[in-house]
Amino acid sequence: NSDWAEPLSGCPEDLDAAERNMLFMFGWFASPVFFGEYPKVMKDRVGDRLPQFSTNESLLLKGSLDFLGLNHYGAHYTGAVSNTSSITSEGWPADMNVHTTYFKDGVPIGEPSDSPWLYATPWGFYKLLKWIQKVYYPKRIFVTENGVDVKGESEMPLEQALNDTFRVNFYRDYIGAMGKAVSEGVPVKGYTAWSFFDNYEWAYGYSKRFGLTYVDYKDNLTRHEKKSCHWFKSFLAGNESTPEPVVPVLDQN
Repeated sequence: NSDWAEPLSGCPEDLDAAERNMLFMFGWFASPVFFGEYPKVMKDRVGDRLPQFSTNESLLLKGSLDFLGLNHYGAHYTGAVSNTSSITSEGWPADMNVHTTYFKDGVPIGEPSDSPWLYATPWGFYKLLKWIQKVYYPKRIFVTENGVDVKGESEMPLEQALNDTFRVNFYRDYIGAMGKAVSEGVPVKGYTAWSFFDNYEWAYGYSKRFGLTYVDYKDNLTRHEKKSCHWFKSFLAGNESTPEPVVPVLDQN
C-alpha cells in the first residue's frame, strides 16, 4: 500500500525528501523482495536498529515475487525538514525526517474524499506507477486496491447516495492515469476496484463507504447498485472513455 509523495518544490532538498519518503514507505517492503535488502537510505539512517538479512535470507528474498500487488488511493506533498535539532525520538517518522502535508499554499493536492487521508489525485497514480517502473522494473503489476469514499455519503438519503458522481469521476480519472502509464511501458496486468460493496473499513467501521454497491445497514443489508457500479459495468463493456490526466510540473522555487 503506498501513496505518491509529491515534492513540495523542485529544489534538491524537497526532491531528496520525497524520494526518501517513497523508499521508507514503499521501498521498505518492496526492496527486500526485488533486491534482497532494505533501501540504502534506510540502512544509513536506521543503522543497527534495522534487522539485517543473512546471505541466505537475501538470496531467498531477491526476485521471489511472481508479481507486484499494489494498493493505492491518493497522494500527499513531501518537503524537507528545516530544523532537525528538536528530533530526539527514534522510529519511522524520525528516521525518515520529512514534512508531509495535503496542502500547498492553502490548496489541497486533490479533491477531498470522506477520509482525511485520501485526496483524489489521479496524476499521483500515474507518477507512482512510473516511479515503480524506474526503481524496481517489475515483470507485472496488479493493482489490488483502488477506490474512494464520497464525502458525507453515509449521512445522505439513499437516492442521493446512489448518485455517486464523485466516485465515477475518480475511477474514470484513475483508470485514465493507469492507462497513460501502461502506454508508456508500465506492465500493469490487472486492476481491482475497492470495493464491490460497502463494508467494514478498519477503525472507521461502517461509517465510511467505498463500495460500488450501497449496503443498507438499517434494512437487512439490502444492496443497491450505485451510479459508479453502472459506470464500471459500462466501462468493462468498452463504452466509457478514460482520459489521461494533466500531470503538474514541479515548481523550481
